Amino acid sequence: MTETIQRDENVRLADGRRALLSAARISADTYEVMLLAYPNSEEVDSHQCATAEEATAWFRRMRSYYHVPELNGRYKDLADHLADALAYGLERKGDDDGGTCNFDALALKLDGWQQNKVEAAAKAAGLGCFVWKLWKHRLYVFPIQSGVGQGYTRTKAAEAMEQRMKELGYISALYCQMD
Repeated sequence: MTETIQRDENVRLADGRRALLSAARISADTYEVMLLAYPNSEEVDSHQCATAEEATAWFRRMRSYYHVPELNGRYKDLADHLADALAYGLERKGDDDGGTCNFDALALKLDGWQQNKVEAAAKAAGLGCFVWKLWKHRLYVFPIQSGVGQGYTRTKAAEAMEQRMKELGYISALYCQMD
């Protein structure tokens, strides 16, 4: 007795694969939301719920979390440059993770850029993104999600990323925050 509640066959994952996101009623009191990557229907994520409303909410959450819109133009270039800077930073992070736990990250001044597309570029590159309002300036901050420690290695990786983006022509800075 499977009944489809919502379905999206055009989810694009950060690694470029397409995926199917589906919310369905699978029994009288059980709903399931599942994300399957093409071409082999590899399960990326799933969640069981008790109500259709909860399944719909999970559908929206999963789509928002996993879907990366197709980028073009300067946003595609930004995603490629951020991925390059991340790899560059991770190569130079070192092994000494001593020091203060921190949230150091790359920051870029991108005047006139659309926030939702900058966030999509960050997601495609494997980075987080938030806006830092510093006096009259807006800077986009790109924290490293994983692959780096919490102390000195994070600082070294962020410094290397900032250096790499500056080499690529961006107005860059280092966002520093102790935990």
